Amino acid sequence: MREPWIRGLLALGAGAAALIAVLIANRPADAPQIDATRLETAWLPRSDLPVPAEPVPKPRFTRTMFTYVELARVDRALDACGGPVAVDIGRQHSVLIAEHDYCGGSDWVPKLRNDDAVRLNGEGVRAGTYVVTEIRFEPRRNSTVGDLPQTDAVLQTCISKTEMILVGLERLDAVTVTS
Repeated sequence: MREPWIRGLLALGAGAAALIAVLIANRPADAPQIDATRLETAWLPRSDLPVPAEPVPKPRFTRTMFTYVELARVDRALDACGGPVAVDIGRQHSVLIAEHDYCGGSDWVPKLRNDDAVRLNGEGVRAGTYVVTEIRFEPRRNSTVGDLPQTDAVLQTCISKTEMILVGLERLDAVTVTS
């Protein structure tokens, strides 16, 4: 006599085979037929999600805006030396992010190179990672808003008594800021 567990296993297998036979016999006539050769060459549907061309670079610097002001009030905000100041210079222009060189601006802005990443957050900026796409040097006294790079954001600090640096940034992604 066979072991009881073997008989149970055989009965389970026979029951499963009977269930499959009943399901096949009772399927609707218009049910699709399975063709094994079609399954071997089938393609999965394509995703419409964008695939990033390159990974987002690691930020060289992360800065939180000290405040956000209109152009007419920027001097007082910069003189407070609380950190980078986001400046509203009008809808048709990029957000300007300025910091006096002697308040910390010279510690990071002039060190940036093309393709470096910077993470920005705080009032007045769209939080995210930005990449450097343009670097310009302009005279301190005679520059205007029209001299700014046409990018998503522009960093500005003085580098000498007569010259300032403008760094154009393009936004790459949104970030969640955690403390």
